[in-house]
Amino acid sequence: MKAKKLILLFVLFITCICDAGTVHHVLISTTEQKMMGHIFKHVMTSGGAEKDQFFIDGRVVAQDIYLQKFEQLQKKEWEEQSLRDQAMRRSRIEFADMVQVEIAAKLVNKLVMQLTQLFEQITNPALEPFYVFTHSTIDSQDQLHQLKDFVQQLDVAVQKKIVHNDFQGLQLLVTQLEHWPERLEKFFQNTVHHAIKKSDDTMMLKELLKLVC
Repeated sequence: MKAKKLILLFVLFITCICDAGTVHHVLISTTEQKMMGHIFKHVMTSGGAEKDQFFIDGRVVAQDIYLQKFEQLQKKEWEEQSLRDQAMRRSRIEFADMVQVEIAAKLVNKLVMQLTQLFEQITNPALEPFYVFTHSTIDSQDQLHQLKDFVQQLDVAVQKKIVHNDFQGLQLLVTQLEHWPERLEKFFQNTVHHAIKKSDDTMMLKELLKLVC
């Protein structure tokens, strides 16, 4: 309700020349409210409720009509406000869903980019004879190939999850991938150190220099 209440209270001093020569004091209180484009005005005068006046948009109406119209518009306004509140909550939920999906997708894409760059370094043929497999990095050649294949196939899967607003699926991918860049980086460093120790070939050392730079 655009409830704009204007309460005007004033005293009219009406001097009545009567036999007793008395002075009558008249109190008037005016309440005005605007609702759904209509102005409701109630003028209350001292001396009894029967003297009250009711106006809708400046037109005098009976009290029952005033109250009935007021209640109808008030109910309608509450219903419309409730619908607006529901629409706002729905908008916020949909916005949150959209943002979660966008963030999760961006995290997955960033991890894929990091892993792809590491695979380009690690799968250099010159390094393969010097791979150092450990449980804390890469267990075996098979695990390395499986991880590489999995990452290469993620583009299509990620796009499908984005289209279907599958935040849970994207979040699961983040959880599956987030530790691998660190493990692959360590695997790469161990392999390079091993290659440096084992190789005296000038060409091989130059190739290692390119890789680390």
